[in-house]
Amino acid sequence: MKPTFHRLIFWGHLIAGLAAGVVILSMAATGLIISYEAQLLDWANRDLRVTPPPATVAHLDIETLLAKVRETKPALQPSGITWKADPTSPVTLTLGKEGFFFANPYTGEFLGEGNRAWHDFFHAATDWHRFLTGTGLPRELGKAITGAACLIFSLLLLSGLYLWWPRQWRWSNVRAVILFNPRLKDRARNWNWHNVFGFWSALPLLCIILTGLVMSYGWANNLLFTLTGSEPPPPRERSAGGPGGKREGSGPAASPPSFVGLEPLLSQARHQIPDWTTLSLRMPLKPGDPFPLMVDRGGRGQVHLRTMLNLDVAQGKVLPSPDDLLQQNLGRRLRLYARFLHTGELFGLIGQTVAALCTLSTLILIWTGFALAFRRFFAKRVHAAASTTEAST
Repeated sequence: MKPTFHRLIFWGHLIAGLAAGVVILSMAATGLIISYEAQLLDWANRDLRVTPPPATVAHLDIETLLAKVRETKPALQPSGITWKADPTSPVTLTLGKEGFFFANPYTGEFLGEGNRAWHDFFHAATDWHRFLTGTGLPRELGKAITGAACLIFSLLLLSGLYLWWPRQWRWSNVRAVILFNPRLKDRARNWNWHNVFGFWSALPLLCIILTGLVMSYGWANNLLFTLTGSEPPPPRERSAGGPGGKREGSGPAASPPSFVGLEPLLSQARHQIPDWTTLSLRMPLKPGDPFPLMVDRGGRGQVHLRTMLNLDVAQGKVLPSPDDLLQQNLGRRLRLYARFLHTGELFGLIGQTVAALCTLSTLILIWTGFALAFRRFFAKRVHAAASTTEAST
């Protein structure tokens, strides 16, 4: 019989799923693992929480804080310092690629590096998710494979929606592919689950896949900028992950900056944005440059609730930063949104939960897809072989 367009889509869907299924399964599993990374790291470091002093005692000023910490770590030259509005949270001292340490913001007591095992675990899971690190593959090859798997996943999702689409829009036909049927077993149950999980997770999965493509491929990133009429950034800026990102992880200036006059500017920033949840100060790239300050009013990935400021000690002013989201063109804003839309963090805990459920749905889609494919290719042979063996005995 001459193949129809529907059959071509079906066989393309099946073959592509078998070819990329293991990698997609791996990415979904690691994505599920790191879904609540920020919350789990806070829980893992719960022993570092401090007892707030009486209300009359405030945080130590930055010079005194670092002087107290250096009594234990004399060579400490942080590239960044982070305070949280939660009075029981320690202050975080970032040392670029060397890691980070914690200190008591009220006494300057050095608290160590926290639960390093959990941090290393999530770091390894993230590297596996992005680069298949740990498989022995070179980093660039691993990135190419995960990028290709993400691209194939987008084709699987679109072709799956086409195959799902009922040929006749009767409720009995629609119900069979959007609602669970607990009475089904074996192949019928797998087919039902494959359709139901695919249907209900399709839209958020499409967002996760498309944002993954933007982060995986230069052409997808450039297309995002082109479609918004914005000029794509050079590759070295793009790797930073968005406005202000190029400072992320950078080391301190060649000579330690002077903090004289910085504390009043920090206090001014706190009063200027009273509902802040996190203050992240970075060291200037050159002596005399302003101190970049990132003020978050939400969670880690809620970039629309983030304000970038420059603390200019020379002028004694808190100035708007050119790295602030509102100062960026539409392409840069969407690129930064894409980073945290991929993890769901853009919408806080609810978004993270939706993203986690989508990764769980993907695991079920891959499992049921493999089960259906196995039955199509091998079940009859296995049954025939079993029948032959039974007859011969």
